[in-house]
Amino acid sequence: MLTTDETLPNTRMNNYLLKVTCFFWLPAKLIGWRLFTLDRTFPSAPVFEGLNGIPAAVHAGLYLVSLSLLVVLLKAKKNRLFLCCLLLTEICSCLLDQNRLRAWEYQCLFIVFIFILSARNQKLVTVAFAFILASTYFYSGLGKLNPGFLQNIWTRMVLEMFLKLPPSTASLTWLHYSGYTLGCIELLAGAGLLFPQSTKTSAKVLIAMHVLILIWLGPLGLRYNRIVWPWNLAMIGYLYLLFLKKDSPVIHFGNITTGWNKVILIFWGILPALNIFGYWDSFLSLGMYSGNIPGMVICIKDTSKCRPIKKFFRKDKSNICNGYEMVNLQYWAISEMGVSAYPELRVYRQFQRKLEKEYPAAGISCIYYADGKRLP
Repeated sequence: MLTTDETLPNTRMNNYLLKVTCFFWLPAKLIGWRLFTLDRTFPSAPVFEGLNGIPAAVHAGLYLVSLSLLVVLLKAKKNRLFLCCLLLTEICSCLLDQNRLRAWEYQCLFIVFIFILSARNQKLVTVAFAFILASTYFYSGLGKLNPGFLQNIWTRMVLEMFLKLPPSTASLTWLHYSGYTLGCIELLAGAGLLFPQSTKTSAKVLIAMHVLILIWLGPLGLRYNRIVWPWNLAMIGYLYLLFLKKDSPVIHFGNITTGWNKVILIFWGILPALNIFGYWDSFLSLGMYSGNIPGMVICIKDTSKCRPIKKFFRKDKSNICNGYEMVNLQYWAISEMGVSAYPELRVYRQFQRKLEKEYPAAGISCIYYADGKRLP
């Protein structure tokens, strides 16, 4: 058993961590209100197709309950019943639409989970929380070590769009491949959180990374993907509280195999590695801005039969659709919901079935691709 002296600092720390989570989770859900409701034309993707008939009012109801619980948890002392209700509400919402299972949403679900099941041992909460952070950075950095990140994120979004470098300069070999250093730094800093000797240095490096991300994506930069702005601020708060604050607890990661923390070890330490072999989803493996997610193009023969999505048509510069109108799935998702579609082929095929059923006379066909190659 922990003594009172051991428990109090951890209790205070965990209360701060929970408040930070609720404080920044709330605006993310407000920004992404179309994602969490069905007030949109973009199709939902329930985990089980039998859930397709659930009324829009249920989606909206779950969203409002979630917002209410976050407000209550911000104002009230930590309450296990409220946390259980929040976890159940969010799981139901994500079951109704996998698009909602963003990396930050997935992280918040597990944060609530550890607060519920390890509440009697405050040290275990802190250990699990810190391990989730370390895993997030490690696998996010690992996911960036691919050619898609260099081309789509580093060269196009950072060098050309943000820094305004001409393509001839951005494509210089040394500058192009220097993008890999970002993934390496994030990966190493994430691993560094696990070792007392490198904890503070790693936390400072990661905080600087989040500041740069906010400058890059925020109001002073590309003004892109607003829904992740609160998450980046929350991560700065987590790093400061757990690793840099003067009275931050000493974290012993040997406790990650104790009690319910075994679940955290499995879902955050082991399963994300399976994404390398295609056996675990990208978003659940913290593949943020990896640049290598699969894509989907929707080709439409008769546009008069699907007028609700007409505003998302784009010019087919590559003649992918052989002269027919084209809709890029990710462009549609970002334009309407402010986030990308859930990047898994099984979800894309579910979208295709839905579109073919909703617009049977439009002559819809879909093309899938990954790593620059067309998929069957």
